[in-house]
Amino acid sequence: MESLILAVDIGTTNIKAGIIDPEGHILRAKTSELEIERDETGKAEHNPEKLFSNFISICRDVLNGYEDKIALLVLSSYQFGLIPLDKDFTPLTGLITLLDIRPRETFNELSRKLDFAELYRRTGAPPLFISPFAKIYWLKRKRKDIFEKAKYFLSSKDYFLLRLIGKPFTEPSIASATQLMNINNLKWDAYPLDVLGITESNLPEIVPSVEILGKISPEVRESLGLKRDVYVLPGVYDGGAIGLGIGAMGDSVGVINIGTTAMLRIAYPKPVIDRDKRMRFQAYYLCSKKWFIGGAINNAGIILRWFRDNIFNLTYEELTSLAEEVQSDNLFFLPFITGERYPEIGNIVSGVFWGLRSYHTKSHMIRAGMEGVAFTLRMAFDALRENEIEIKELRAGGGGTKSPLWMRIFSSIFNMPIKITECEEPALLGSALLGFYALKRFESLQEAREKLIKIKEIYYPEEEMLDYYEKRYEFFKFLLKSLKKAFKKHSSL
Repeated sequence: MESLILAVDIGTTNIKAGIIDPEGHILRAKTSELEIERDETGKAEHNPEKLFSNFISICRDVLNGYEDKIALLVLSSYQFGLIPLDKDFTPLTGLITLLDIRPRETFNELSRKLDFAELYRRTGAPPLFISPFAKIYWLKRKRKDIFEKAKYFLSSKDYFLLRLIGKPFTEPSIASATQLMNINNLKWDAYPLDVLGITESNLPEIVPSVEILGKISPEVRESLGLKRDVYVLPGVYDGGAIGLGIGAMGDSVGVINIGTTAMLRIAYPKPVIDRDKRMRFQAYYLCSKKWFIGGAINNAGIILRWFRDNIFNLTYEELTSLAEEVQSDNLFFLPFITGERYPEIGNIVSGVFWGLRSYHTKSHMIRAGMEGVAFTLRMAFDALRENEIEIKELRAGGGGTKSPLWMRIFSSIFNMPIKITECEEPALLGSALLGFYALKRFESLQEAREKLIKIKEIYYPEEEMLDYYEKRYEFFKFLLKSLKKAFKKHSSL
């Protein structure tokens, strides 16, 4: 019988599913937008039942005709999600996403209760108000009734593993973003647990990303229309899956993902944290004795979505076409419309256009937005270099790579060629790569990478833009630093 893989990527704003064969071909794939429940308090949650219903629906669509050919289901999901459940595994809230800003209410109080530098040394995760650690503390202080009823605290992926096989599990790439796992021994760390007043029994068991777990439960298997037993592989988080899908396991290969949010990371043989007290990057675990060192930002593709839906009422293609027509002409955009997780910037910031003149048009504003995202991610790139983590090659994935203009902007701002792979759904391919390795189709992840991943296109820095962007990058950092006091005062209004 054929042994195909069903890969599912649960993102913040989209869910994707695909069928992949052992040669890395995506035989069928589908993407569906997800609804985020918001209100004026800063809430940004997924309804868990609707989310799981979307999962069943999209899987049924892609499985049509392949119901008896699937050997393994591999999951990827977003980091920083949290859902508290009672002793019967009943959700007590929605699934709190990384876009939820309510934990800011108690973050300063939390920062006074512990030594964040010590926590960074233990967990590899810098102070972030969106971390599950900060979310649980917020529940304890602001939703005491929910906190006291909660028996389990799970991430988005953990919740899906529970629904699929009936037991709460997690894996290190998700757990390392909770600020609750020790990055050196890959176990829950007593220091943050003591601060929260919880124990390991309140958290899922940590299992390797490439360890095949149990079978999908008969009830879920029937809902999916599967005609044979299918096993579940935990996989890695969404950014990790994208990294694997574009070749992150190679030597000195840095990967950029430009989705709703963005990241820049490199697979490294040991955990490394920032020597600078600013704690500018994370040392998350990836898989198979590789750590995923680098930084991530909240605001990337969400900027173009905001332009599309809230400002200009244009398609993505129309937005980038307009931006192609102009230079930003000294117009800058600090793209922090959802706050910012990058530690050097902080969570109290907001979006700012700077240098706006009467002759500027929507074209200038869109281009400034695209450049602002690249400038912000460049800060993480510089932090890695300052810590002697060498990146010799950059590869990019995510929806942002569909814009040649944005890729040229990134390449020129980073002054490095950026390679784009053939696969348009690297998260699905990355999960499948892990799956076929777990099924013993390949002896190593490196072998899987070499056989399944092909380069399609390379964007090179534009020589005439290097000095132009370097000067504007320096001003971007100056502007951000200069506005810190204003952001602080603004947040207290």
